[in-house]
Amino acid sequence: MSEHDESVDESMEEASQALESALEMDTQTQIFLEMRQQNLELLKICVEMAGFSGQHPALKPNDLKGAIRSVWEVYSEFYAWIDPEETEGDDEEDDEDDL
Repeated sequence: MSEHDESVDESMEEASQALESALEMDTQTQIFLEMRQQNLELLKICVEMAGFSGQHPALKPNDLKGAIRSVWEVYSEFYAWIDPEETEGDDEEDDEDDL
């Protein structure tokens, strides 16, 4: 095999690795964006479940904190159902904090 052939093979391998790396990053980006979209959809459902959507009148400043707490409670419960491993990891971190 000549020096030129070896150089071409190395270039092809580098190009292949670069393409593979780009595809992996594209896949990771796509997964990230899909997860964020799912979180937004879940949050919308939680807002509806907590009663703060549709023809609901504007919240008064004093009611905002309670509304956010209600939405967060519903969201947290749904999220625990959707991704129980994530919730278990949070519990382990809480346990470590107690030490």
